[in-house]
Amino acid sequence: MPAMQTVSVRIPTDDLEWLATFNVQGATTPSDKLRTLVTQVRRQHEGSLDYGASMQWMRDLVAPFSAAAAALEHRTSRHSELIRLLADWLPQVMAILVAESNLGRDSQKKAAEVEEKLAARVFQLITAILRLGVTQTADCYDPRVLEKHLPQVIELAGVIAANRNTPTSKEHKNG
Repeated sequence: MPAMQTVSVRIPTDDLEWLATFNVQGATTPSDKLRTLVTQVRRQHEGSLDYGASMQWMRDLVAPFSAAAAALEHRTSRHSELIRLLADWLPQVMAILVAESNLGRDSQKKAAEVEEKLAARVFQLITAILRLGVTQTADCYDPRVLEKHLPQVIELAGVIAANRNTPTSKEHKNG
């Protein structure tokens, strides 16, 4: 354990009352909670420089929702693959944005690299969601939740496919 230093701090009564009721894993006293919160803020700040730390930070932010959804699924014997996909995907994308916030000297090149990473993640999500739409009933709380949105996606995909097969688009590719 690192060496500890005593710090005296005055905080408003409202904040102290909130801290007393705030649930921090592994911390029970206000001092424990403040130490944990300082560690989390330091990790967040340091995480802005590293994808792995940023990813953990983002997962921590999503964890309460994921835990609540898991508890609901356990109680109801139902599952939402859509929610699971998004709860996994969102921290990854946010971690990229946080970790890559410094574009550096060659900002144009770095921005293009970040763009490629984000595009890859977005299309991974799109592909995974479209796989859920293969059947009429998706593995979701509402089995028809995707049915409301798929017609527009299918229409857009058809327009894109048609434009890719025109002579003008082929000339554009070759030119």
